[in-house]
Amino acid sequence: MTDYLTLLGTALNKQPRQLFGIITRTAKSSVLSRLPIDVDARYETRIPKDFTPRTEPIRQNTVRLQESTAEKRDEYAREAEVAIGGEITFLNETVSFEGGKAVSVDAPRVLEQSLHWKLKCWGFEHLEPVWLSSHDPSKISDDDIAVHRAWLDDWIGDHPIATDTRYLRRYWMPHSVCLRILNWARYDSLFAEHLDKEFRKEIRRFVYKNAVFLSDNVEHGVGGNHLVENAVALVVAGVYADEPTLWKQGRRIFERAAETQFFKDGGHIERSPMYHLIVCQRFLTAVDLLESIGDGSEKIRSAANDGIEFLERLQPPDDRIPLFNDSVFGEALPLSSCLAYAKSVGIEASLDHNKQTHEKSLPESGFYWFGNDDTRLLVAAHEITVPHLPGHAHVHPGQVCLWVDGKRVLTDTGVFEYAAGPRRQRARSVRSHNTVQVGDTEPVRLASSFWLLGSFGPEVEYQKNNRLRMAYEIGGIGRPRYEHERQIESESDRWRITDQINSEEGPVVSRFHVHPECETYFDQNNECVTIEDANGTPIVEVEIFDYAEVDIDTAPYYPEYGEAQSRPVIVVSRETPGTYGVHLSELD
Repeated sequence: MTDYLTLLGTALNKQPRQLFGIITRTAKSSVLSRLPIDVDARYETRIPKDFTPRTEPIRQNTVRLQESTAEKRDEYAREAEVAIGGEITFLNETVSFEGGKAVSVDAPRVLEQSLHWKLKCWGFEHLEPVWLSSHDPSKISDDDIAVHRAWLDDWIGDHPIATDTRYLRRYWMPHSVCLRILNWARYDSLFAEHLDKEFRKEIRRFVYKNAVFLSDNVEHGVGGNHLVENAVALVVAGVYADEPTLWKQGRRIFERAAETQFFKDGGHIERSPMYHLIVCQRFLTAVDLLESIGDGSEKIRSAANDGIEFLERLQPPDDRIPLFNDSVFGEALPLSSCLAYAKSVGIEASLDHNKQTHEKSLPESGFYWFGNDDTRLLVAAHEITVPHLPGHAHVHPGQVCLWVDGKRVLTDTGVFEYAAGPRRQRARSVRSHNTVQVGDTEPVRLASSFWLLGSFGPEVEYQKNNRLRMAYEIGGIGRPRYEHERQIESESDRWRITDQINSEEGPVVSRFHVHPECETYFDQNNECVTIEDANGTPIVEVEIFDYAEVDIDTAPYYPEYGEAQSRPVIVVSRETPGTYGVHLSELD
């Protein structure tokens, strides 16, 4: 059943430019496909009859990307070989064909997949491991090239623009258009000397057509990281085709994003570490390419520098991102690879690594560290989302994550998929995070895949590495009414988490989700839970005070798209509000 209230609230929070973009997109999709004009032919006529791509800047940038991910080169090579054999895998879901040449972007088995999967397929993301695994043209065989060409030939001629109401829908959604531009421009730039003239001509025309289409259909209605994706595709296409109107349009979008899409501490405003990595990668690519052609931008470089410093401050002891707000592993560049890529394009954050942990906290984004070295607690104490970009927000006021001796102990949840359904609803909900739930409903309204209505308006006080206070009030149609204050106090490798709930409703439930490699044991006599690592060594004691019931349950963990693991969750609850808490202590 459609939640029209949440839909309305989501729409009303949009910025004017987003609303105008949504109206424009809807009108184009509804009207152009019904007009007696051949929109596809009009785009075909905009392609220059002959142009020589400027591939060297893109080749050099692609080599930098490869060198930044050198530890995964063998993995990419295997993925490229498997795709040649006819197996395409995205989001941990594999579609098999009889052979690489039989891969078709509109095969029934492809169309049965989620939209997220299809966008990757339509964006030729199965070409990405090819250009990431090697920059030596001699390493790619004629047989492999024949398969890659078959992939492109399958598309050309069969997927025109604006046929059967597909304008800005299905195959021509701008996100997949961006991916097509990036993958084929990089492929040609690396392997040009090994490709025959006709194949190169096909690639050139294909990239240019997608670029001018994207230029007319930038995703202002979506905003956020989608605009950054549009911008990098326009920069790549403009440099590749030596077309200033394209790269300058991308440059303008980047400069506006530099002004509007980052907090003062360098964090991307969607507060998703995964999307922060993706946005940083795109900014770094823009810095490298624009400066290589003498059209660099200080605004873009400065935003990239601040974004990289944010990553260094947020970097956990195990060097993998925390899985806040629609984050998973394996989708973006690894954190260390992104930092290496930044260094390769001449950007190194000025962060002093000898600083105390509390000096690495990120108050504008709302992430705070406690502890030192490899044993640390991370707190997410921030507004649930910026109102106009609610799509990737999860409900986790005061969420805590814990690393002990460099290993994850208390974790966030990640996300299984973007398709609407019980898995996505649960992953975004308050019950899937290390915080407090009052009553049986959500503190904000969640609906569909990306709708959200409600806010926290938190007050946050942070005192250097030893105390944090977060207080907020909840209320509204269909939501419980209560006040929640969470205080975290730190002393050496021991943390006290106190929650005060003022409400006429109950029950009150506090959850602590434990990493799947750990085991938990409840000592009823001492009212404490012991957490053991994968070797059976006790590493953390959770001492519970003033709660009526303690239980060890299980809950899903989604570290990658399409992957679900079971993990322990410590559930502490009372029927009545009040003041309750736990001590987390590292065990020697």
